Amino acid sequence: MTSPTDIRTSRRRDRDARATGSTRAQEEKKSRGRLPSAPRERRPLLAALAVILIVGGALLAGLLAARIDQREEMLIVVKPIEAGHVIALEDLASMPVAANSSILIPASRANEIVGQSAKVALDKGELVQTTQITDSSPTQDGRSVVGLSLEAGRFPAAGLSAGDVVSIVNVSADGSTPISGAQVLDAVPTSGKDGNWTSGATVSVLVPSAQGSSAAALGASGNAAVVVTAAGQPIGDH
Repeated sequence: MTSPTDIRTSRRRDRDARATGSTRAQEEKKSRGRLPSAPRERRPLLAALAVILIVGGALLAGLLAARIDQREEMLIVVKPIEAGHVIALEDLASMPVAANSSILIPASRANEIVGQSAKVALDKGELVQTTQITDSSPTQDGRSVVGLSLEAGRFPAAGLSAGDVVSIVNVSADGSTPISGAQVLDAVPTSGKDGNWTSGATVSVLVPSAQGSSAAALGASGNAAVVVTAAGQPIGDH
């Protein structure tokens, strides 16, 4: 027969067991609700990576700053320049350029460029290159400048431009031998209106000096026509 003491002892054990089980269940539930923490050993690696990124960013910023500091002021064109045009100071401006090119012209040399001639047409905003200009007169290489007055239909309908290489043809009945290898130095519509070539054209051409008199006589007679054989060539390089 079980004594009252044994019964009380048994009940106490049951209560302790239930309390212990409840506490353990609550701890397990809390444990399941928490995310696993990152291993402690990864934190030094993350810190090292952060330092590397910071140092790398500083170096990159330094390189970019140095690159900007190495830019040099170069000459650019501020308005269109036709081939054969004598360059004036007001035709030029400067712009900082990082490119290292031997054919670009530093702004410090602007006074050397003024007075030289453009060998090709230069657009607004274009960097000036040494290959595009010359300090030689077009007439220094055994050539002469001759003026021609051309009627509409005796040159291409789109007009003529500085640098065009042409043959000068006699359209009269005697039909003398064409003068080949001439080059347009300047051409404007006779009316003076841009693009209105239907009025005819007034043209200055470079011809070999030996043919200068023949070209001038042909132009004065009103029997000249020109045939374009190459368009937009550098002045004096054909």
